[in-house]
Amino acid sequence: MTSHDIQDLDRVDRAAPLHEAIYQELRARLSRGAMAPGESLSLRSLAAELGGSVTPVRDAVWRLTAEQALTIGETRRISVPEMDRGDILELMRARTLLEPEAAARALPFLDEHHRVAMRAANEAMNLSLRQGDVVGYMANNHAFHFSLYRARPSIVLVAMIENIWVRFGPFMRLMYPGAVMAKDLSDRHGDALLALEAGDEAGLRAAISADIQDGLDWMLTRI
Repeated sequence: MTSHDIQDLDRVDRAAPLHEAIYQELRARLSRGAMAPGESLSLRSLAAELGGSVTPVRDAVWRLTAEQALTIGETRRISVPEMDRGDILELMRARTLLEPEAAARALPFLDEHHRVAMRAANEAMNLSLRQGDVVGYMANNHAFHFSLYRARPSIVLVAMIENIWVRFGPFMRLMYPGAVMAKDLSDRHGDALLALEAGDEAGLRAAISADIQDGLDWMLTRI
């Protein structure tokens, strides 16, 4: 378990049932691409790793299956779903509709704390890319986006985006090998940071939209 995983577990209300903490942890792993499409999950292995019995792990898995974030096959095999081109296009279209809006709504609420967090996440993401650290790359990309979106309190829009990331996160991992080899990646995060500093809502929307489109382009080459 990484430090990011531990931090996410610590954020869960300590009075919450264990199955809720495990559910949130598995959601976090999926949204960061810590699990790949087609990867199998073992209830017993997860229970041993996360410090519980099989029952709360099974409860969490059933919830994620209902949300189409995991799948259970005819042989009771639990795995991260595979998706076709149409599924990915639909999820990324939803991101394109929601995330620039979430970024624009967050803009008036951003303070130096948020900017520092975003700059740090972007620098750590780029370092992870250079070092071939896929886990760090995915975690810091996630941190960059949600440091922005969560700056404005929201119980609807950000929750919708989080649900999308849980489903598409594993497919972000598919673009990673191509990103490592790329020589001409545009710095969309840098563009977003510049727009934040200038208070440029249109520029921020454009940077987030372009970032999502870049990710989609890479994914489609990996299918």
